[in-house]
Amino acid sequence: MKNKFKMIYKFILPVLVLVFMIPVGSQARDYSPVELEDQAQAQWHINYASYLIDIGKYFEALEQYDTAIDYSPVAKTRVNAMFGKAMVLSTFLDAPEKAADLYRMVGRNYPDYSDTALYRLGFLYYQMGRYDRAKSVFRQYLHYFPTGKFRFQAEAVISSMPVEQEQKPDQKTDQKPVQKPDEKTGEKIPEKIGKEPTLRVCLSRKVSSMTVTTGSGKDKICTDDLGCGRKYKVGMSGNNLTLDGRIVTATRIKFKSKGALKVSYGSETKTVRGIINVSIRKGKLLILNLVEIEDYLRSVVPAESYASWPAEALKAQAVAARTYAYYQKMHRTHLFYDVYADTYDQMYAGVDREDKRTDQAVKQTAGHVLLYKDKPILSQYTANSGGFTADAKAIFGAGKAYLVAHEDPASLKGKMASWSKKYSKKDIESKLKKIGISVPGISSITALEKGPSGRIVKVRIKYKSGYRDLRTRTTLGSSRVLKLPDILLRIDKNGDYYTFKGRGWGHGVGYSQWGAAELGKSKKYDHILKFYYPGSSIKQLW
Repeated sequence: MKNKFKMIYKFILPVLVLVFMIPVGSQARDYSPVELEDQAQAQWHINYASYLIDIGKYFEALEQYDTAIDYSPVAKTRVNAMFGKAMVLSTFLDAPEKAADLYRMVGRNYPDYSDTALYRLGFLYYQMGRYDRAKSVFRQYLHYFPTGKFRFQAEAVISSMPVEQEQKPDQKTDQKPVQKPDEKTGEKIPEKIGKEPTLRVCLSRKVSSMTVTTGSGKDKICTDDLGCGRKYKVGMSGNNLTLDGRIVTATRIKFKSKGALKVSYGSETKTVRGIINVSIRKGKLLILNLVEIEDYLRSVVPAESYASWPAEALKAQAVAARTYAYYQKMHRTHLFYDVYADTYDQMYAGVDREDKRTDQAVKQTAGHVLLYKDKPILSQYTANSGGFTADAKAIFGAGKAYLVAHEDPASLKGKMASWSKKYSKKDIESKLKKIGISVPGISSITALEKGPSGRIVKVRIKYKSGYRDLRTRTTLGSSRVLKLPDILLRIDKNGDYYTFKGRGWGHGVGYSQWGAAELGKSKKYDHILKFYYPGSSIKQLW
């Protein structure tokens, strides 16, 4: 039966991809210059959302889709953005019901796309294993769209689905195994701790050659079938790998050694633990470091924080970083990597960045992961919350119960807590013009919408021809325009100049690194984590 499901999935998946990649239509009317600008902006944000998904920034991708929905005057583009948002919610954020709500919304508000929305809704339930619900939706599809473009796929899925077991009133689908008491002591035996995961860390996928030696220069490096040596150079010849200039038939090469491996590619060199796995993907070398998660953290924790910080803060960072990596591993099973080796995910500098104090923090929290309702959380963290953490729903358009706004006075004592930036009216107009937004003759910039933390989610810019409402983070505050560190700010006008006085550094959601550094002086690591991720619990999984 599993093989049958795989065949159906392979049959349907290309259709889903094609539906998502609908080109923007011109539609039978003329658009004003402002509308054309807005449409270009919307398409840019949709494209950028795809990039953010690739690097694991799922909440940020939702923010880009919402921006596209706000901007676009074209129904097809708005629907594209809603479909993209639904995919992120169901695939990466464990929120399939919210995705289902989006499909229903498209079906209600966009009749031209209701067939696609209904089909996607059915397929979503199919993926969730809710077969009776999926079968009901697909039958609705065949009833309302008997000649619809997905009728054959709907029929195929219906015929493949098993009969769902009827659940008895006292039966719980998420029931945990009963812990049997020890025969001698009568105490409950702890649940079995699992095996430590291995991460696929993407070092690079942009180079065409690399060299590998050992960190000590003494140990031998061995490959699976290509012998052992002390130094190797990997390159490409067309679609084939080369090893020391010779073409090899292997599609991937794994390098192993008793000690660490030193890898050089492009302008970078890293000494890492574990295995180096090299293959060709999209015309470039894909260089992966297969490393156990605790060894990975030995490099990440000192790179994401300062080894001089209080021990409890370092332990909190270790648990947050471990949880983030584990969450990504669980949600990227269909991809060729689990995490990137840089700030796209978490900074991973290899053995050279390791420190005794952070090693101790990793060791003392080994296997400890943050859970919410028995599932690993997406442990978002920011450099400094500015004294008030942000609500994920207000910032990104979708929330989590453990990512909510609350006061964080400790962060105000840390670095990067406050800042100020000043721009002339002409400078702001020029910077917006560069990204395709024309607002000549700005007369005011004011807050239009605020989140629970006081962050300005949207601003209204009045100019000589009217006004434009912009999302602060994705448009005005982004690195493309004013490079504002956070949107917890006040906007002051003095003549032709605008001063943005703000607090915080980053998106403000979740764990504040500088706040944790202050809390670590007097609080234990579990207190710090539960403060920044309210409602979560810590459990040792390996």
